[in-house]
Amino acid sequence: MKKLIPVLMVISCICNSYAIFAQSIPSTSIGKIVIDPGHGGHDPGALSPDRKLREKDINLSVARYLGGAIRESYPDIEVLYTRSSDVAVDLDKRGMLATEGHADLFISIHVNSTRKSVTVPLGPETWVFGGDRSLRKDDSYEVVLKENEVIKFEENYRAKYEGFDPENPQSMIVFNFQKDAITRQSKILATCIQQTLRSGPLKGNSKDRGMKEGGLMVLAYCSMPAILVELGFINSASDRKILGSDSGRKKLARQLFLGFDKYYKAVTQENNVTASPRKAVEKQYRVQVMAGNEKIHATSAVFKGYGQVDYIECPEQKYKYKYTIGNFDTPEEAQEFCTQLRSKDFPGAFVIAVQEGKQVPVK
Repeated sequence: MKKLIPVLMVISCICNSYAIFAQSIPSTSIGKIVIDPGHGGHDPGALSPDRKLREKDINLSVARYLGGAIRESYPDIEVLYTRSSDVAVDLDKRGMLATEGHADLFISIHVNSTRKSVTVPLGPETWVFGGDRSLRKDDSYEVVLKENEVIKFEENYRAKYEGFDPENPQSMIVFNFQKDAITRQSKILATCIQQTLRSGPLKGNSKDRGMKEGGLMVLAYCSMPAILVELGFINSASDRKILGSDSGRKKLARQLFLGFDKYYKAVTQENNVTASPRKAVEKQYRVQVMAGNEKIHATSAVFKGYGQVDYIECPEQKYKYKYTIGNFDTPEEAQEFCTQLRSKDFPGAFVIAVQEGKQVPVK
């Protein structure tokens, strides 16, 4: 029982001091975003094999480019950073900056690493808070340990986090409390961003590393949809070519923005919020995953947490509603995503074209 006391103290600390579990459904209007460039100061994060390329520098650069892209396209959205220079910021303060500032989204930017250097591309993955990884000794468990291990750079971290040990799986139990509404929105955001990151320039290999769940402390203090992005692997020679160049970082930031843009349009459309005027696409390509005669909410579990769920009405056909996932400018992009869906959750998926709310021929 004594081993559980520190955990219970952490739960009490989080619930009472910060009250982040008291919020109900998060706002789906987006007026403020906090971008978190991971690591900083005396904490360099992951290092390249020659130790010259530092994760903290990559994270800050990409974060600035992402913030600039959001401000340019959505001037009404306020963009804040947990750090804007090479300084160390404690993990709890990163999430609490967003919570206390009433932010609507939190995006933490990181770079991954493996135990051994490789030459092949490995690519991105996205994370949301949740899931019990304490008994899984796989690479996803190692990512959680690596990111939480940052607290060792903080002064008197054992007292501050009430006995939490980043290397002790049992103390991870505190991070298995989830807020359903926030978790659902976080998964949609993570899916949107993972999709766009997989379009390049760090596509990785044919197997998508996907969206994962874990007890990441930086996300535990967030009371809004929050994700952690691992852009690529610093000790992959292929990934490092992109991560180490300014042009590559700009491209990565652009893909992050496109993922955010997909999420923004999905949630604002769902809640009838008027988005900033943007040029309309003459024909859109989507992936149809199911059809039926009953309306299903976009956040229903049947869509398995995917973002950009939509439907078109076909009253003259046998099934009135056709449900789709994704929204693409070209049929090639839609087909690539369709292939992923067919190999995972929707084996019967196929590409359709939509124009002015009506299904039209793909070609």
